[in-house]
Amino acid sequence: MTVAGEASTEQGAQRNLRLNTYSLVLANLLTAVLGLVFWGVAARLYPAEAVGIGAAVLNSAVMLSALSMLSIDSLFERFLPAAGTRAGYLLQRGFLVVAAAALVAGAVTVFVGPDSLFVSGAMMLLYPLVVLEHCLFTLEDRATAGLGVARWAALKNIFHAVAKLLALIALAWTGSALSIVLSWVVTGAVAVVVVFRAMRRRYRSEPMFQEPPTLPPRRVLLRYSGTAYALMAVSAIPPLALPLLILSQSGPVASAHFAITWSMIAALYMTLHLIVSPYVAEVAAHPDKVGSLSRRMVIMMAAGALIGSTGLVVVGPFALGLVGGDYRAGGEGLLYLAALFIPLAAITVVYEGFARVKRRLGLILAVRGVAGVLVIGGSVVAIGEWGVIGVGWAHLVVEAVAAAVVLVPIIGFLIRSKRDPQWLVRSSVRPDDDQPIPVTS
Repeated sequence: MTVAGEASTEQGAQRNLRLNTYSLVLANLLTAVLGLVFWGVAARLYPAEAVGIGAAVLNSAVMLSALSMLSIDSLFERFLPAAGTRAGYLLQRGFLVVAAAALVAGAVTVFVGPDSLFVSGAMMLLYPLVVLEHCLFTLEDRATAGLGVARWAALKNIFHAVAKLLALIALAWTGSALSIVLSWVVTGAVAVVVVFRAMRRRYRSEPMFQEPPTLPPRRVLLRYSGTAYALMAVSAIPPLALPLLILSQSGPVASAHFAITWSMIAALYMTLHLIVSPYVAEVAAHPDKVGSLSRRMVIMMAAGALIGSTGLVVVGPFALGLVGGDYRAGGEGLLYLAALFIPLAAITVVYEGFARVKRRLGLILAVRGVAGVLVIGGSVVAIGEWGVIGVGWAHLVVEAVAAAVVLVPIIGFLIRSKRDPQWLVRSSVRPDDDQPIPVTS
C-alpha cells in the first residue's frame, strides 16, 4: 500500500472511531435523561404499586440478561472485525445461544422468584420474553461495534428511549404494571429486529466481511470469553451490594438520596466504558493502527472524564435540588468526591481497553476483583462513620490505588505502540494459539 493509501486508511479508522464514540456518548446522555423522565411520568400516571412492580421486573431482567449473555458480547466486540466470511455464522450462532440462555434464565426465575414479582399469569408468561428482549437489545450494542457501526446502537437506544415513553403514556389508562413492562419490551423488540436486519445487510455487503477470517482457535475464544465473563461478574458486585449496605446501615431515606445521586455517577461510569468499546473493535479491524487509535482513545477518555467531573460539580447539585432540597443536602458531598475519582476510574478503564486489545485480561480481572472487595469493605466502615458520603471516600481511595497499579502498563503499551506500530499484528497469532479457526461452517 502507498504512503497516501496508508494515511487514508488511518484517517478513516480514526474518523470511524470518533463518529462511533461520540454517537454512543451523546446517546447515553440522552437516554439517561429520558430514562429519568420515563420513571417520572410513570410515577405521575400510574399507581405507586404498579410502578414498584414494573421497576422490579425490569431491573431484575437487566441483571439476568447480563448473566445470560455469557460474555458473547465481548467476543463480538473483539473478534467480529477479524471474522471475515464467518461474521454472519458467528452472529447467528451467538444470538441463538444468548436467546436460549435468556429464556431458560427467565423461566427458572418465574418458578423460583418471589410471588410479589409476578402478580398475574400474564406477567409470568411475559417475564422470560422480558429477559430475552433485554439480552438481545444489549447484545446488539457490542455486535454493532464489532461490525464497525456502533453508531447504529446509539440510534437504537435513542429510538427506544423515545418510543417506550410514548407507549407508556398511551397505555396509562390501564394503570397496570404489565403496561409499564410492555411499553419497555415491545418497543425494544422492534428496535432489536430492525437493527439485526441492518447488521445482516452489513456483513453481507461490507468488503472486510468478504475476506477469509483470521480468528484464533476456538479454545482461545472460549478462554477470552470465560475471563471476560468473570470480569463482568466481579464488576457487577459493588453496584448490587452498595444500595443494600446503605439501606441496612443508614435507612430508607439515605438509600433514596444515594440512589438518585449515584444514578448520575453511574451514567458517567457507563460513558467511560462506551468510549472503550468502539476503540477495541476498531483496533481489531486495523491492528497496524493501534498506536494512533490508542492515543486518540486516551484523548477522548481524558476529555470525557474532565467534562463529566465538571458536570458533577456544576450541574449535579442543581439537578439534585430539582428533586428536593434534602436530596441535594444528602448527595452533594458524594458528587464532589465523584468528581475526583471519576478521572482515576478513567485510567483503569483505559487499561481495560488495552487489555481487551491484547487479549490479556488477567491483570484487569485481578484489579477489578480486589477493588470490588475493598470498595465494599471500605464502604461498610465508612458508611457507619460518615453516612452516604462514605461510599465516595471508599471509591476515591480504591480508584486511586487501582489507577496506580495500571498506570505503568498503560505507559508501556503506548510507548510500544508508538515505536513499533506492527507489534499487535505480529502478536495476533501467538505460539499458544495453534491453528486459526476453520472457515467452514
